[in-house]
Amino acid sequence: MNFQHAFVSMICLVALVGLAFVGISLGHALRLGDLTLIARHPLFGSGVASLATAALGGLLLLALGRPSR
Repeated sequence: MNFQHAFVSMICLVALVGLAFVGISLGHALRLGDLTLIARHPLFGSGVASLATAALGGLLLLALGRPSR
């Protein structure tokens, strides 16, 4: 497994964890019946941060994967 495959695997794992955290906070807000509670759930901030990290990592991987002229 080379560096790019390991990095892609790490990005996918971070994105999956972020989606799980956002999903848990959304489910909790839906269970309580108030969607505004999603922003105050403790896992929501962690989930958004994980998704942002995965997105930035994906952009970095795309930038580094371009062949130079």
